Amino acid sequence: MSDTVEREAIRTVGTTETDRSHRLATILAANMAAHSGTGGLTKRSRARLAIVTAIRTGDLQPGDLLPPETKLTDILGVSLGTVQAALRQLQAIGAIVRRRGDGSRIASLEPLGRSVWHFRFVSKVNQTPLRITREEVAIDTVADDGVWSDHLGRSDSYIRVRRRITMHEGTRAGADMYLHHELAPGLLDVDPEELDMVNIRPFLEEQFGLVTAGADHVARTVSLGAADAKRFRLARGIECFDIHAKAYAGDGAPVYFQRILIATAACALTF
Repeated sequence: MSDTVEREAIRTVGTTETDRSHRLATILAANMAAHSGTGGLTKRSRARLAIVTAIRTGDLQPGDLLPPETKLTDILGVSLGTVQAALRQLQAIGAIVRRRGDGSRIASLEPLGRSVWHFRFVSKVNQTPLRITREEVAIDTVADDGVWSDHLGRSDSYIRVRRRITMHEGTRAGADMYLHHELAPGLLDVDPEELDMVNIRPFLEEQFGLVTAGADHVARTVSLGAADAKRFRLARGIECFDIHAKAYAGDGAPVYFQRILIATAACALTF
């Protein structure tokens, strides 16, 4: 039986709450097994991506309650600490909402917290927050100078984290983050999937002790050029928000520079 046919069979069996819970547990376990076959990923990332995959396939809908954390340890075959770390990562990007006494739910219309980027995008149609649903992440180095080097200072090369982002309503965006090698030694060795559906600021703090204390932003509108359109798989010539974010440590030293592009027709920007 193919994976698609098997998944459809799992979805359609049973209608009671017990049946639905069993079906979700089966799907999450299958997702975990699929991601466990990917070398280089931590257990935390595999657990996070098992839940993310269920969201992307529609097996988890906005407002749905996740199984209790202790139940997730059995379903995913990991420790309680690993489950809690995965849920914190999903909470940090606004994918889930965790409340004492209620558990963890897939986010729906709740406003995004301040920890989600330095700014937020909302739908022009109904003013609801646009949350990330899918990312493609690449980590490499660049030797060129650019707007990032004005903030970071001149260097022989920089680490670049590139994201191609899809949000609710199909809204697409692109983001490049630049930082010095010495600030995040080992980042180039990180599997890019480790950063899939992750707020990179807490990741940098946890993994490299790189704390962001504040940031400055400049937002303007531009007509998207051919190079940026190809780079982020966006439509050439559309009007975009071109956002520059300069992050600082507590002592004022530069931490990273980030540039984000997103179509103005798709969303409104709030800080």
